[in-house]
Amino acid sequence: MDRENPIISVIITVFNSEDFIEETINSVLSQTFQDFEIIIIDDQSADKTPEIIKTFLQKDSRIRFNSIPHSGKPAVVRNTGIAEAKGEYVAFLDGDDVWEKHKLEEQLNAIRKNHDAVLVYSVAVTFGVVNIFSPIYEVLPLLHKAARTREDLIRKGNSIPLSTVLVRKSFLVKAGGFDEDPELRIEDYDLWLRLGEFGTFVFLPRIHAYYRIHPNQFSSDWEAKKKRLEYLAKKRGLQLAPYRFYRNRGFPFLILRNGIHLMTFIWLKLITVVQR
Repeated sequence: MDRENPIISVIITVFNSEDFIEETINSVLSQTFQDFEIIIIDDQSADKTPEIIKTFLQKDSRIRFNSIPHSGKPAVVRNTGIAEAKGEYVAFLDGDDVWEKHKLEEQLNAIRKNHDAVLVYSVAVTFGVVNIFSPIYEVLPLLHKAARTREDLIRKGNSIPLSTVLVRKSFLVKAGGFDEDPELRIEDYDLWLRLGEFGTFVFLPRIHAYYRIHPNQFSSDWEAKKKRLEYLAKKRGLQLAPYRFYRNRGFPFLILRNGIHLMTFIWLKLITVVQR
């Protein structure tokens, strides 16, 4: 294992993540694939997040920490991490999400077998203050929504959860990283669309990440999300799939919707046991 030239750079972005950052870091340290560096970029947290991170710095030399002046822009924080990354591949992880332990190993194997792929991604499941009766209980993406090309992304919408992505750094640099336009607000979808100009996406039907839902999390109304999508479409000159709001259509619809997500979760767990 070469500390100066790790195969994977894991970029963890944090802001006031004291309640969750320890679990997030440990989910990386417990990976079955270990040739990585961890770059933690803090958007000037006002809580104990930096102190918690510094305890990890003393335990593992693969971890680096950088606190930047508060930007309030995830794109700025992630681009800072990309600039510091030494790995051939980059993986993103938000400071309140966690990984399943086979995530890096299985994704690295997949992208190495697909030379035309710019990135590989998997499935994320919501957890935390959420249950199967909640409108925000989700398995992302549902299998029929998975995108494998740029055209799929345009037609189906954003099906690539950020914390599941492993991407070739060379293409990240070629694409110019995340767009720091403060009006964009869906900079991850924008980046996947631009990366799709260089190659294909590999989708692994595996649950590799858990996306935490918590009370302090940023949220917005559905009208705002629709406007952000319209802004991106206009900025890039694309006919993107319109944002559709399906969540608050009554309890019967909720049961049907969440039942589909639950059955997908069970199916993915079963095929993972069989194939692993």
